[in-house]
Amino acid sequence: MSNFNLESVPPSILHKILSKVATNHIRDFGSARIAFSGFNQIGRDDYFYQSANLIGFNDWIDEVNAVRTFRLRCYQAGNPEAIYLRGMHEFFQLHLLDEGREKIHIAAERGLELAKFVDGMLNLAFSVDDGGLFHKYPNFSREFVHRMNFMIQTDLPSGHWGYDKPQEFMSLLERIKNPTFSNDCWCSAIEEPVFVVSYNGSITQWKCDRCFWQCEVWDFCNEIHLTAANWPIED
Repeated sequence: MSNFNLESVPPSILHKILSKVATNHIRDFGSARIAFSGFNQIGRDDYFYQSANLIGFNDWIDEVNAVRTFRLRCYQAGNPEAIYLRGMHEFFQLHLLDEGREKIHIAAERGLELAKFVDGMLNLAFSVDDGGLFHKYPNFSREFVHRMNFMIQTDLPSGHWGYDKPQEFMSLLERIKNPTFSNDCWCSAIEEPVFVVSYNGSITQWKCDRCFWQCEVWDFCNEIHLTAANWPIED
């Protein structure tokens, strides 16, 4: 496509094109800005960095400095995905639980659905008492939960497996009963069971809300930390 044709494209479409280019390869993002003044103008706009897609961002190790600069620019511009990703890094990898949860909550308040889900599920997990009962159920629909689980399983890149998870977080699993082996609820006596395939592939039986959330929070605590990845910190 020539520059003449690009100049006739609405700015909103150019924005989407440049955002897709940046997500796929940061070097092409720089090349596009050099090649066409319209892309360069959009690349100077704070709004571009506020709305850039970072969840599926390719972390090219041969462009580490450019990637770092781009991510920090997005974070400084108030990009909800950048705030969420930094919060996940602080919570799971730096063990800064309060700071990490605060950033995840901020991203949720700014409309990021994934952050809303993680924020609500963390609140649910941390509300478990010594008897395995929960006290802060989120107001999510089951359809929303399944949609977020599918996104986590299929769309999010896996982070780093080798780091030590926060002990306070991992201790939650000691209090949360494994739903596969828990039959102490009244609904386990119902003759017609309902089986659900969880996003990690396990098949679990549940009927009541209590069993549903117990199943979901168990899967969540076992899987969500795998999506945390390194995040650059400002100098």
